[in-house]
Amino acid sequence: MATIISRRQQREWAVQVLYLMGYADYSFEQAWDNFLQLEPEAEKALYTQELVRGVLKNREELDIKIKEILSKWRLERLSRVDLNIIRLGLFEMKYCPDVPEAVAVDEAIELGKAFGGEESGKFINGLLGRFFEKQD
Repeated sequence: MATIISRRQQREWAVQVLYLMGYADYSFEQAWDNFLQLEPEAEKALYTQELVRGVLKNREELDIKIKEILSKWRLERLSRVDLNIIRLGLFEMKYCPDVPEAVAVDEAIELGKAFGGEESGKFINGLLGRFFEKQD
């Protein structure tokens, strides 16, 4: 029987792969191979791969959008974890039509709480909320 991997789990893995790429300066392939050694079941996680590749492909545009909604902050001041979670949330909001924007925001907040600092969830909520408001 095939194991179903939730999108939440796949988002968590995407954050971990993106972090590994930035931390170790790995290519996607290097990071993915290393990650699979830790999480072999991620091999079937096609959504994880779609998210990571999508964030990488659109990183420049995503960072421009993040800079637009940051107030009194520079992109360089964000933690790597928070930045990757925000990129992931924005990617889902802009490029994944099957994911409602509210779900993308909620999932990013939960990722912030799980992987970020004490205030990450609130910070991510504020930033993505501003982006969401600008879309209307």
